[in-house]
Amino acid sequence: MTVEAAVPLPNTEAPRPTEQAALVVRGVEFGYDVKRRVLDDVSFSIERGAIYGLLGPNGAGKSTLMKCLLGLVRPQRGSVEWFGERLTTSVRRRIGYVPQDLALMYDLSAVDNVRFFGRLYGLRGARLQERVRVALEFVGLWDERAKNPSKYSGGMKRRLNIACGIVHAPDVVIMDEPTVGVDPQSRNAILESIEQMQAGGTTVVYISHYMEEVARLCTRIGVMDGGGFLCEGTLDELLDQYAPEAVVTITATDGEQDIAASVDLDGFTVVAQGPDSISVSIPNGRLDALGRLAEAASGTVGFSYLAPSLEQVFFRLTQKNLRD
Repeated sequence: MTVEAAVPLPNTEAPRPTEQAALVVRGVEFGYDVKRRVLDDVSFSIERGAIYGLLGPNGAGKSTLMKCLLGLVRPQRGSVEWFGERLTTSVRRRIGYVPQDLALMYDLSAVDNVRFFGRLYGLRGARLQERVRVALEFVGLWDERAKNPSKYSGGMKRRLNIACGIVHAPDVVIMDEPTVGVDPQSRNAILESIEQMQAGGTTVVYISHYMEEVARLCTRIGVMDGGGFLCEGTLDELLDQYAPEAVVTITATDGEQDIAASVDLDGFTVVAQGPDSISVSIPNGRLDALGRLAEAASGTVGFSYLAPSLEQVFFRLTQKNLRD
């Protein structure tokens, strides 16, 4: 049995500004106290018109990074530039934010919610009315505009949340888990609206714990943990580098079995091991190796098979569940 060494991480240099960059982050560091650095030398860039997916377990630093990108906290070191500029008031008005927690006022109608956020972004008069209509039509809620959000379904509330974040026609939208708690139909409608935004030239920063959404939408993906980036690239690049093999997990089902002692793992590479489970890599498509592994197991065990996927990339790099 061999235990896999830590996955080598790419050498990343601070990105250089280009005319194609919507966002350039260089060497950002931040800590809430001297003993705990939440962001550690974070550097990356996002091209204009991209959908950039950001993954990471709880505590990885994603929320603090978003605060830095939005100008809610100032990095203690490093810099953040949107469209080649620091965060001025005019630059902030080019950014939309759709938070995970619904930013809705339940004593106002849907249309008044969107109108309120439009005014916060400086819209007035006929331009405000036009953008409110466009935003609500875009998310499919114009016909339901007079209703109070308390009368909306979960999916409709999420769509209204998006309308509030895009009412000012931003050049870039940061979306933090916009599909949490919605039904499949509403989720698909939201994903289609994001694809439409990109088709119209909007840059999207997409934070989600749904791997299939990130794999579907995102032109580039970054994985964070421990305050820094573990990897970054297109989906195909990440799969080629970090998930060239399938992973089989063997789990003891009787609650007392020593899984490592009961399974002959000679010749297999262990990628993760716990008290009652062990995961090994198998070349993708090698069913003969899978059969040999099944024969090597003794006692009462269960098997699960994970084909090369973004989820596998995440587990291999972080050794954590996304919600840990």
